Amino acid sequence: MGLIGSLQVGRSGLLASQSALQVVGQNLANLSTEGYHRQKITLAPERSQEIGPGLFLGRGVKIQSITRVIDEALESRLRSSISDQSASDIRQQLLGRIEAIENEFSGTDLSNSLSEFFNAFSQLSNNPQDVSRRTLLAEQAGSLTGFIRDLDAELGNVQRQTISQTDQTVEAVNDLLTRIANLNTQVAVQSRGSGGAPGLRDQRDQLLSELSQFLDISTVEQSSGSVDVFVGSLPIVLNNNSRGVELLKETLNGETVTKVVISADKSPLDITSGELGALIQFKEQDIRDAIDALDTLSSQLIFQVNRIHSSGQGLDLVDSVTGATAVTDPTVALNDPATDLTILPTHGSFQMHVVQKSTGQVITTTINIDLDGVNPASDTTLNSLAADIDLANSVTASVTPDGRLQIDTDTSDFQISFSDDNSDTLAVLGINTFFTGTNAFDIEVNPVLAASPRLIAAAAAGATGANPGNNNNALAIAALRDQAITELNGLSLTQHWNRHVEDFAVRQAQSRQQFQADTVVREGLATQQQSISGVNADEESIDLIQFQRAFQASARLLTVIDEMLETLIASV
Repeated sequence: MGLIGSLQVGRSGLLASQSALQVVGQNLANLSTEGYHRQKITLAPERSQEIGPGLFLGRGVKIQSITRVIDEALESRLRSSISDQSASDIRQQLLGRIEAIENEFSGTDLSNSLSEFFNAFSQLSNNPQDVSRRTLLAEQAGSLTGFIRDLDAELGNVQRQTISQTDQTVEAVNDLLTRIANLNTQVAVQSRGSGGAPGLRDQRDQLLSELSQFLDISTVEQSSGSVDVFVGSLPIVLNNNSRGVELLKETLNGETVTKVVISADKSPLDITSGELGALIQFKEQDIRDAIDALDTLSSQLIFQVNRIHSSGQGLDLVDSVTGATAVTDPTVALNDPATDLTILPTHGSFQMHVVQKSTGQVITTTINIDLDGVNPASDTTLNSLAADIDLANSVTASVTPDGRLQIDTDTSDFQISFSDDNSDTLAVLGINTFFTGTNAFDIEVNPVLAASPRLIAAAAAGATGANPGNNNNALAIAALRDQAITELNGLSLTQHWNRHVEDFAVRQAQSRQQFQADTVVREGLATQQQSISGVNADEESIDLIQFQRAFQASARLLTVIDEMLETLIASV
């Protein structure tokens, strides 16, 4: 082998130490770089040279590999924990918006407004002829309906913001998928299937971690070095091709449902985690439940109060009344869905009283509502109802062009009141009602009552002309505060809203606990990942000294061999 072989040994040690120092330097330079995985150089002895039987001399050292230190299973678990934490974080933020909007237990909330509304009716029952209390009631009712409409508008804003945020999230996902697909191409070209291109791989892993914030993914690395990205069992990135995702909106049973599908083939993705999963869950469940709870409360408040109020009378009577609710098709039975009525009347009847002011005479007519379905041809329609009322003495009934029932007395000497409606027809059609509207969006105090509080029906009307000073209706409406309502599964109006508030308080508490738990898991996995793949300055400093000494030793070896060669040449 001789001195030339020794030179090769020294040279290999010098080059290996130089490369090792560069790897250590790379690690130290990226000590604070997010997403960087430390690199490790592995050295191995060169194949020995046989110089005699059983005699071998070493030929130096070679670089066996330079690899990233990474645990793929741990990386996968970490990405999953990122998805879970992101989902719980987003959900608790969104639920917090609802909590802030409803602002319960603050004194300026819906529960308090409902209580003040029923209190106003209770106070009116103490002195139903007091016009100032009637005026105060109308103002309190206006405050309640305004609060409900504002609450509905705020919840609607949250819903629209969630939809917009979902759209932006999908755009961010598609951008990341495109960048990952591009990096796949670069990794495949640079590594040539050897597992190289550590810098590009770190960039790709960082993008995969960012993608995990939006949805839960899994990855499979191919022999070329590219990674395929999956959601469940469906690929969203294959080699250098991003298949993309998009939102698909479908209408099911009158409800708009949002699905996330793969752009390439419209395959639906089951996304339950990450920011995108949390946004979809919030939009499809939480915000919808909040809006539905408010709408249910509003519609039942409207209907239950109107049911009582429509069968009563105020201090003054009227000579004309027009229904607040329109019927889409006046030729079909009133309990037919084609009427587009939110609540449908039932089989029964109501009393109409025509009072002659000059004589005090009361003419009572029973108006039958035939909705038993026995003979569909005879079922009551809006047109037939108007015709039946028109047969009564001293009144004229008709259907307005927009489908509302209108009742007028023949002269101003006659006035109208109603009572004993067991079919809910008056309340459904908006005749002599306290509220107008059908839900939280359009609930409002009947403008006729708001303009003339004397018309508030605190008294129950009757066939003999009720005493307008009685308080039966006011007491009945005040009792709605705690009265069990069949349409609310046996809960009262206040209990229904309290149940909603309690439900969302539980959801919010659970989301906070889940976020805390997910944070602990992510931080634990991140610590494990750093212990394996992170750069430790102390360890790298030790390696730096070690490889520096190796470099110096190899350099010294070369110096000695050089001196020996000079001596040898000089002696020739």
